[in-house]
Amino acid sequence: MTDDYEKLLEKAKGVLSSSTKNIDRLKIPDPEIIREGKATIIRNFQDIVDIINRDPEHIIKFLTREFGTNIVQNGRRLIINRKLTLEELLDKMNEYINTYVRCYECGSLDTEIQKSGRISLLVCKACGAQHPIHSVREVKDDETVEEGKEYVVEITEVGSSGEGRTTYKGYTIFVPGAKKGETVKIRIKKVKNDVAIGEIIERDKQEKK
Repeated sequence: MTDDYEKLLEKAKGVLSSSTKNIDRLKIPDPEIIREGKATIIRNFQDIVDIINRDPEHIIKFLTREFGTNIVQNGRRLIINRKLTLEELLDKMNEYINTYVRCYECGSLDTEIQKSGRISLLVCKACGAQHPIHSVREVKDDETVEEGKEYVVEITEVGSSGEGRTTYKGYTIFVPGAKKGETVKIRIKKVKNDVAIGEIIERDKQEKK
């Protein structure tokens, strides 16, 4: 059985490897900041916008809401009417990228936002995944998925070999025997990098009826 999980894990890595190669291609630079009086200026703001391929006004609205101050673009620079540290800017820029840019499935940055009625979808050009955009990401850097531990997850997709797939705490989890839309309690059998294999130990009782 252990060998079977090892083989499935290697297969999962292969499925994801081609779709994650472009992450290395898209390098997002850190904000280059200077201060003028009470204002913080990001000198390379347009460079960041060009790489993540998002409407600068969308980013500005997000930062305005988060920092609660007036923000305007001046040429390639962004002027924030508040003193901020590089760490504060990085934290919010990473939050924006993880919410509106990075694919929830494979981690690719090669994505776009599409409207489906009133719902905004994050569509990945690398792996083809489509997910409603979550305004607050639940994944935190210090959270991990560990072998032997149990988690309750919702299966979001089914792979070509029939295995269920989901993302949880930044990991892509393959769950053999799980169906799309199903909520299951799983035990993690194997973890390697950001890919994991889980086995079903309990299905949602309401879904059984």
